[in-house]
Amino acid sequence: MINLETFLDSLRQQVPTQAKVIEARTEMLRSDPMRLLKDLMERSVLPKARLYQLWADSLGVAYVNPITVSIPTASQEQLPVEIARRVGAIALSSLGDNVTVALSDPLNTRQIESLGKILGKSISPVFAHPDEIATVIDMYLGSEGNVLANLQSVCDQLPGLIGAREIKAAADVADLVESKAVIELLNSIILTAYRRRASDIHFETRAEDSRVRMRIDGDMQTIMELPRPVHGTLVARIKVLCQLDVSQSRLPQDGAFELNFGTLNTSFRVSTLPSLYGEKAVLRVLGSPLDQSLLSLDTLGFPRSTLAAIKRVLARPNGILIVCGPTGSGKTTTLYGGINHINRPDLNITTIEDPVEYRLPDITQHQVNPATGLTFSKVLRSIMRQDPDVILIGEIRDLETALIATEAALTGHFVLTTLHTNNALQAVTRLVEIGVDPYLVAPTTMGVLSQRLVRRICASCKEAYQPTEQELAPFFTGCADAPVTLYRGRGCPKCFGSGYSGRVGIYEFVEVSERMRELITEKQSVALLIEEAKRVGHRSLRHDGLKKALIGWTTLEEVERSTLPDVGFMPAGD
Repeated sequence: MINLETFLDSLRQQVPTQAKVIEARTEMLRSDPMRLLKDLMERSVLPKARLYQLWADSLGVAYVNPITVSIPTASQEQLPVEIARRVGAIALSSLGDNVTVALSDPLNTRQIESLGKILGKSISPVFAHPDEIATVIDMYLGSEGNVLANLQSVCDQLPGLIGAREIKAAADVADLVESKAVIELLNSIILTAYRRRASDIHFETRAEDSRVRMRIDGDMQTIMELPRPVHGTLVARIKVLCQLDVSQSRLPQDGAFELNFGTLNTSFRVSTLPSLYGEKAVLRVLGSPLDQSLLSLDTLGFPRSTLAAIKRVLARPNGILIVCGPTGSGKTTTLYGGINHINRPDLNITTIEDPVEYRLPDITQHQVNPATGLTFSKVLRSIMRQDPDVILIGEIRDLETALIATEAALTGHFVLTTLHTNNALQAVTRLVEIGVDPYLVAPTTMGVLSQRLVRRICASCKEAYQPTEQELAPFFTGCADAPVTLYRGRGCPKCFGSGYSGRVGIYEFVEVSERMRELITEKQSVALLIEEAKRVGHRSLRHDGLKKALIGWTTLEEVERSTLPDVGFMPAGD
């Protein structure tokens, strides 16, 4: 049984300034504890995770947020969806004859016994808020299973139109986009994207039909095929959510919208573009709660020496830290990790982004809007008059932004930003090419990080193997007599047969030395800068990638397709 006084005492100790609020809600705790937890969370008495952890501690069980857990397919299939909804439970994982089950009332012995009989196994209960459980039931048990049913429902509302090229009547579109079937079809597709941890959803037209593809772990995967009229209704529904012009299909349009699925509150950036066979719509998932745990430098997979060097640069009072890489390489996540590392109450930290991908507590965030004149440079000039200590600039795109950023770094501010370059040291020369004088770039640039994302081997089906000499030859030299063990994924239900689940970063970091500052001022080539960096211990992207292949995080194939070759070497210890 829950120890109410233990929970109340823990709350008072955590937030003594909120003692009156806590006492005023004691009676609510006794009559409706879940309502109390929700009320305290909405009042920001404590962050949700900490509040729920205190509650679980008072119950004597663990707290698990099922939204952030990757639930294996086998666990999903153990508990029928009807029972899961009625009871408010979700099976998280199995080990032998034991199943870990998330419950809102993990002390309900009668319910636990019933679940044990249904599953034929012993139950290890953990606490999860009922809203979180309901969200996960929709995500895992009600997403892909509902797509086909919802698709059929939409088709039933399109009599005579399935063979048509497009839906012509505006009235038909207006009725359809607000119909329950269309709304649920789009929602189930989006929940499938959540379940598969997709970063983008593509609605694409073809000659006779259309398809839905998702970018999962960096790769495009086809999820389903749609009749052309259904494609049109989905694109129209997306436009309505973004408040775009539904009747305009011959010009590109950009927009954004938010959707709430229980405790999932996520934003989407939308782009529509006319193609040969009709409009294509792409949804970028922004700031998914599934990714919040990644917003820490310590969880991003940096080599120890690189992590120490980055933290050393972040500890400086002024200067610029540049993160480089192509679109979708995790630059924003790294920047947020840096902000979280240095964030403290005595600093004024502000960001300029396009778009704002994550909502950070205690940080002032600004989103640019070129349509209204809010460009990076204009917002940055205004921020400089608001006494900032740390500034995050989503991307340096022009000379004016670059100049303001370097001037800010010279006048006592710390700046974090990104550039699109192929390697770390090209960022330095890129600033000079943009038009920033070398005498400004040299003293302000403290460090440059280049990164890529490679697919991580699925932990559920990972296996070791001995590669042949031919396989190793492009990557290593002098290892004919040294046996090398590598790893790969066989493919399983958890990774949908791909052998990969999730992604991990590979990095190269250059902490700018005094000698390198001299070379920058002298406008020396990138080649000379790289030689100087190697002299002081610089390691390339491929070097870090090969190390992660050797320890079983990724494969040689992933490293090869994401990095340029170096002169052959055997990676040494970090």
